Amino acid sequence: MLKRTILFFLLSVAFYGYSQENHDKRLLERYSNEELTSMQNNNPEEYEIIVHALKVGISIGDIQDGKGKEIVYNGELDKDPSLDHTYISLGLELKDDAYQYYKFKGTNKMVIVRPKNYITKIK
Repeated sequence: MLKRTILFFLLSVAFYGYSQENHDKRLLERYSNEELTSMQNNNPEEYEIIVHALKVGISIGDIQDGKGKEIVYNGELDKDPSLDHTYISLGLELKDDAYQYYKFKGTNKMVIVRPKNYITKIK
């Protein structure tokens, strides 16, 4: 009975440790496993935002000239817009209450970075 209890305890600890390290690989470009596990445990709202932002944090599209007011760009990116990007792969930071707009160098493409506090409202 004691052996079973010890075995159950060790397996439980192993499975718990493994589940804590099961982070989206795209996050590992910016964060370590330890940072992500700590954020997941201590600041789950922030963790949810950065994970969900991988899917909905940015939009890439054509630059539309002459549609309403002119966009003020935050900068220019030297990346291929045809690749599958995230805000992390583009080296961008999410900001509260601020949309960000970047041009892709040498193309007619742009990326829109959504505000951090808006990310969880997008399905």
